[in-house]
Amino acid sequence: MSEKEQNVFEGPTDGRQGDASVKPSRFRPRYRALSEEEKAVHDEIKSTAEELLAAFDKAHKPTNSWYYTLAVTALEEAVMWMVKGLTL
Repeated sequence: MSEKEQNVFEGPTDGRQGDASVKPSRFRPRYRALSEEEKAVHDEIKSTAEELLAAFDKAHKPTNSWYYTLAVTALEEAVMWMVKGLTL
């Protein structure tokens, strides 16, 4: 099983994911169902972030640990906000 397949949930939802009628909410007690196109974009964002993190890891040296940590945190935040925007 590939790493990407390990992160794909197979089976019944637990009630947090709704259908297309779920209205956007800042705190989202339930997530709306994503279209196949949206799922593909979501996966692309996450896989591209993994590629960028791998490049960061190659550049990471003990002398630049603070900058590395800032860059990784910024990448995590960027992915979080983009996914939140996608899943509204």
